Amino acid sequence: MSESTGNWTIEPGSPITLQTHDFPTSLEVSAPVTGGGLHVAKSTVRLRIEMSLEKLKASNFLMQGAARALIKRFDGDLLIFEAEGSAADHPWTVSGNAKAGQVDVPMSVEATPQPGDDPSTLLLGGSVTMNDISIPIPGLSGISSVTFSLAGSVGLRAGS
Repeated sequence: MSESTGNWTIEPGSPITLQTHDFPTSLEVSAPVTGGGLHVAKSTVRLRIEMSLEKLKASNFLMQGAARALIKRFDGDLLIFEAEGSAADHPWTVSGNAKAGQVDVPMSVEATPQPGDDPSTLLLGGSVTMNDISIPIPGLSGISSVTFSLAGSVGLRAGS
């Protein structure tokens, strides 16, 4: 991995997927990236990812309905994740908050630029735990904390 610095625009369109096995059944949700940016300085990495929750897809229709109901209830059609971390780490670990309407969730993500010298892709991974949530589906109303694994790959365009 080189010590490259610079600014990149995150290309819209790629989905980011969250998956959990904490429920009575596994749940997978994905939403497309609508934009964002990556700024790499000598010592810090700043990442901003915007996602359209209006276009969220879930692994089953009941959960998709529940997820969309939560989004409407909290006025969160657009999720914005802004994070920062050390450029010395490989892969980069960036931490910040994912915000959508009234929801504000702390999150850490591992980001790996590919290829390292002049990245055109950023691989994302990690986990996020959402606490104090209520799921509007009979039988799941007692769940108040959910941990998701996160995976995605977004395209990068140099110079923004």
